[in-house]
Formats: sequence, structure tokens, C-alpha cells
Amino acid sequence: MFDGRSHHGSFREHLRHRWGGWILLRRFVCVAMIIIGGIFAVKTYGRGNKEANFVTISFILLGSVGFMRPMIWQMWSERKLRKHPSYETEIEYVFEMENVTMNGSSGEVRVPWDIFLEVVETKKGLLLYQNKKDYLWIPGYDFKSGEMTRVVSFHASVISNTSDTLLLRSGG
Repeated sequence: MFDGRSHHGSFREHLRHRWGGWILLRRFVCVAMIIIGGIFAVKTYGRGNKEANFVTISFILLGSVGFMRPMIWQMWSERKLRKHPSYETEIEYVFEMENVTMNGSSGEVRVPWDIFLEVVETKKGLLLYQNKKDYLWIPGYDFKSGEMTRVVSFHASVISNTSDTLLLRSGG
């Protein structure tokens, strides 16, 4: 099923895959800014120094907003998802060596593997990247054991002559 439940957390998986180390560094910097702002607030509180108050508030606000920003991006991503014409419908995926066939209420489309920049297996599902920012997400619970690895291998061997097919009903 192409809905909020199936896609909740997909953006987090995308961030972990695409920006993993940077996200951790960002968290560290944001927490450090909040702590520095808090320490500065304790040391300068009640002295009437407007510049010190400005610096204190700036550090705390920038740290807080920077820490929340990935959560805001996820909300935007889920909002965009809810506007999709196929939202709350079932989609059937057929993975073949030559292409991926997606069949749903919006119609059927065949997408050759070379259109996908990258296919990534995560703990929670499969990311099929169209470019560095746009991806298709198929939740892991729609796959049987080993099927996600097989799909990744289809993408890896686009030019291969091996003929193989995998049928998957999302949400079925």
C-alpha cells in the first residue's frame, strides 16, 4: 500500500544513506551550540549586557533550529507524498533484469534499470534513486527474505544476459 504508514521513516533512511556522517556531525554541532549558549546564559544572566544576551539567544536558537531541520524536511517529504495521485492505493512491482514494471491506479509504467542512479537495501526497505534527491521507497515488509538483495543485484547487473523475474505486491 502506497500510504503514510508504509512510507513513514523512508526519508530518515534516505538521509542516513545519503548524508549519514554529515547528519551526525550536524547533530553534534547543534547540541554544542545549545550547550555553549546555555553556559553563556548562566555566566552573563542579569548583567544587562545586550550583546551577550543576543549571542546567547542566537546560539540556542541556531542550535535548536539546526537540530530540528531534518525533522521539518521529513514533514515536507510526507506532505508531498500525501499529494501524490497514487496515495493510498496498492501498487504492484515486477522486477525483471531489463526493467521495473509498476502497476497501480495511475496506470502501468516500465522503467529501465539504467534510469535508476542507485538501488539501496536498508534495514527497513528499498531505496530506488532516480537522482541524488528523488527516490522510490518500497517498505521491507513487502519483501520476503532475500528479495531485496535480489533486486539490488538486478540493478548491479543491468547489462547481464541472465533472465529473471520477481513479482511483488506492495501492501498485499
